[in-house]
Amino acid sequence: MRQLFLRFYLTVVVCFLASSLVIGALYKNLLERSNEHYLSDIFKTTISVVESTLGDLPPSIWHDEVKRLKNKLPLPVEIETLNTYTLSPGNQDALINGDIIFLQNQDVYLHRIPDTGLMVVLGPVPYLQRLDNFAWADLVALLLMCAALGVPTWLWLRPLWRDLQHMARQSRQLGEGDFSTRVTLHEGSTLNSLGVTFNRMAHDVEELTASRKALIDAVSHDLRTPLARLRYRLEAIKGGAESSQQIVAIERDLGQIDELIEEWLTMSTLDKPQLKLETQAIEILPWLRRQISEFSSQGNITPELINLLPGKTPFLEADSHYLTRALANLMGNARRYGGTAILLTIEWENGLAKLHVDDNGQGIPESERQRLLQPFERLEVSRNRQTGGFGLGLAIVSMIMRGHNGAAVISDAPLGGARVTLCWPSPLKNVL
Repeated sequence: MRQLFLRFYLTVVVCFLASSLVIGALYKNLLERSNEHYLSDIFKTTISVVESTLGDLPPSIWHDEVKRLKNKLPLPVEIETLNTYTLSPGNQDALINGDIIFLQNQDVYLHRIPDTGLMVVLGPVPYLQRLDNFAWADLVALLLMCAALGVPTWLWLRPLWRDLQHMARQSRQLGEGDFSTRVTLHEGSTLNSLGVTFNRMAHDVEELTASRKALIDAVSHDLRTPLARLRYRLEAIKGGAESSQQIVAIERDLGQIDELIEEWLTMSTLDKPQLKLETQAIEILPWLRRQISEFSSQGNITPELINLLPGKTPFLEADSHYLTRALANLMGNARRYGGTAILLTIEWENGLAKLHVDDNGQGIPESERQRLLQPFERLEVSRNRQTGGFGLGLAIVSMIMRGHNGAAVISDAPLGGARVTLCWPSPLKNVL
């Protein structure tokens, strides 16, 4: 706290002194010029009164008359010879020619009485002496003001330092593994926005850590089942069981492990903040027909396609590789968990492309829809050997659509089952 206070206080004092000196110098220069003109007029008038008074009297009584005038004039007046003061050649010539001469070191004004060897001396001027003494008063005032600046500086830094200390303690707790730690600052705190950012970061770290733990737990659980079956089948082969059937089963289990690893790696790739998709214009209808043809060759369900796009040859912008993966996941889920029909609907409105994937299965309860878009989340009814799956399909679809600045939305399908809609911003182009 002491080091922070001294640094901040010295910075304020230096800036204050610099600005005070600059402004003071400018003000003093302006004041001196103004006073010089003002006093010059006064002295001209005073000298003129003195000389006119003395002009009607013989020189022998001028000194007595000047003594009498001292009581009436606000300034000291004397009659002296021209050589009383040591003058520079320039001032000597000006004095002889009848100009008013100001001697700064003496604070007096001189004016020669015409056609004589005498001159009127006004001064020393008390006002000018006071101006010279102001330098010390200004210095004392500046020092007092500099000292006074320490009080508001301390009052301002104290709550700031307290909040910094609080944030430092919470940061240490976060670094030690307590990801539930949060900072609590007053709404008027200078560091309030920083505290909000810290809490958001701590929340993200907590969620990331929890998701990583869930990922490890889920992968361990999903790998345990096929590995256990592999061990069983190997023991069966050693015991003399039909090896050809066991080999087929082993290949199936290995394929399941390979599928899990592939989906895991895909999700890890999509989960990177710096992921950049390679979007390009896709002639969407032929692309959809190819996806349907490839999907139909792997099972007994042929999805139906409904085109609501305007034009004969519409193009949409997307990453073909990842969009293919997203659609394959959705059609695979529809075949695995849905009924006997799959319907694809493509439409575009106000710069937003929408691809609906519908099935006629049991649907997805509304309370479960957001949860199913997270990794390793499945409906309880889908946890069986017949359907399979690892709970990564919809999570991968959601990540792919976020990469397109879009979203995956689950709703009810007109067929009675579930509808998953892929939404992403894209211009619509038609090539004639």
